[in-house]
Amino acid sequence: MREVRSWTLSTLDELTGLRAAVRDDPLVRPLPAETSDAVLLVTTELATNALRHGAPPAVVRVALLDELLLVDVADQDPGSRPVVAGTRAPGAGGFGLRLAYRLATDVGWYRIGGSKHVWATFARS
Repeated sequence: MREVRSWTLSTLDELTGLRAAVRDDPLVRPLPAETSDAVLLVTTELATNALRHGAPPAVVRVALLDELLLVDVADQDPGSRPVVAGTRAPGAGGFGLRLAYRLATDVGWYRIGGSKHVWATFARS
């Protein structure tokens, strides 16, 4: 695995910059449009979850792993578990993990030290 990008976010206001950086990233741009859109959406959803439901700062990392692009988002609340939202009204939010499971090749999470990580992988080809 080779980490190639990282961003540290402390507030929701910083998500706009993250979206722009991921959208314009030379690793993401050449991917097929469907995949690059999925990477952008899942990355920002996981970062939003880390800031809203975890403890800042959120650290977003992108790494290359064989033929996969790995997005790993850490927050500083290892005591909480990521939860897939149940049924909610449209517009009520809470669908970040559902989107990740739908759009990514694989999704998971783990705890290490003082942080919790949620990750998603995407096929690069």
